Amino acid sequence: MDDDSQQSRRRFLALASSASVLGLAGCLGHHSEPHPSERTKEFFSADMNRPLPEGREECVSIDGYERDPNSLAAKGDVQYQFHPHHGSGGVNDTEMCANCRFFCPATDGDRIGACARVAGGIRSQDWCALWQPTEELQQLRDERASGSE
Repeated sequence: MDDDSQQSRRRFLALASSASVLGLAGCLGHHSEPHPSERTKEFFSADMNRPLPEGREECVSIDGYERDPNSLAAKGDVQYQFHPHHGSGGVNDTEMCANCRFFCPATDGDRIGACARVAGGIRSQDWCALWQPTEELQQLRDERASGSE
């Protein structure tokens, strides 16, 4: 090997090792952006306190339950979650606000509805421990259970 190729090889190895050290230092350094799970917690924390859309303080649910603004449970007290709940029937037995007898659907193109039992804005795809099937869904479940479809 001649002197020029040895110097080029040494220069390459020195640069490669420096780049590796700098790359590792970047991985170990402090990130100014929060971890994605922290951003998700922040989003849902804000969503947990989402206000009710204007004009939805009083509404009537899918099955005719009137919303009384003075007797509502807090989301934190009813295990409110930001996704549906799958009952014992699996995906075909999905429980979510949209098929709950207490849900007041969104109006005027907004995506947030209300609940006759829970305070704040309610998304149709969410769920809480107060969930009860709509009369229509209960009839379908009863028919399925009896074997007459």
